[in-house]
Amino acid sequence: MKQAFVHSAELVLDTDADPAAPGGAVTIALCGSWDHEGACKWPHHTQVEPLEGRSRVRVVFVAESSDEADIRSQIDGALAGGSCTGPDGRKSQWSVVNSGAGTLTEEEVGMSERMAIV
Repeated sequence: MKQAFVHSAELVLDTDADPAAPGGAVTIALCGSWDHEGACKWPHHTQVEPLEGRSRVRVVFVAESSDEADIRSQIDGALAGGSCTGPDGRKSQWSVVNSGAGTLTEEEVGMSERMAIV
């Protein structure tokens, strides 16, 4: 049975980095491309928000519990890679301060329920 998980990280984005770039890197890692046909194998949503000189990244994903460790590893790898080149050719870079499992907020629970039925 599929369930919702959240992966949380804090990053330091380079000053000229696109704030959406870490989400793009995660989507590429999980889906192969941010522009793919059909539904995602592991539906997910990435939110990046500023946090006192850093950025907080939260990736909500829906998957079988048996896939959780693999998905977290892919997310960690994407973020640890420290860069993503967007569709416009702009390369954004960042460094990871910390990364690991998080707890779903009420809003994320609602979002994950909608993702699970897609």
